[in-house]
Amino acid sequence: MQVLKGLLQETVAPHLHVPSTEEMRILNLACGQCDEAATLVDFAKAQSKSEQVRLIGADIRIREILQARERHSHLPAEFLLEDATKLKSHKELGEDFNMVLLRHQNFWHGPELWKKIFEQGLEKVSDDGLLVITSYFDKEHQLALDALQGLGAELITTQSNPLSRKLISPGKSVDKHIAVFRRKG
Repeated sequence: MQVLKGLLQETVAPHLHVPSTEEMRILNLACGQCDEAATLVDFAKAQSKSEQVRLIGADIRIREILQARERHSHLPAEFLLEDATKLKSHKELGEDFNMVLLRHQNFWHGPELWKKIFEQGLEKVSDDGLLVITSYFDKEHQLALDALQGLGAELITTQSNPLSRKLISPGKSVDKHIAVFRRKG
């Protein structure tokens, strides 16, 4: 998670605005068992002047949500069984997140599904908040960038990660790319 921490510091922190009296709120969509929970909480505390942090992880898979709840019960985090294509109907999530993260989105395994998830994630971002994605593959990353821009997201920055960990599949690496967006005002 050291690599993810560095990516967040380098690419997200310079663009993140959290008022000094506000809680830093992060929504992690399709979080699975949320291996990155502690990293996200630490990052949020470093960005929030008040050190008030709230992480909400959401995934459609009950097994992973139960694992996340068990593994991260010591953190200021909540893990919800949610369909990320239907976030509008789940009011308990709230609105106005400082950051919405989609780590390892699998855009090319279901472009229409991911467009719905991207759209829902953008709607949860506060006016000055950010939507952040990471990708495993070059082509997938470009497809995701195009889809988000097509939905009205403004690309702030995108970069390759030279420290990404290669996986068995050719061309696939953990957090190979990261991109930061904001809603167009």
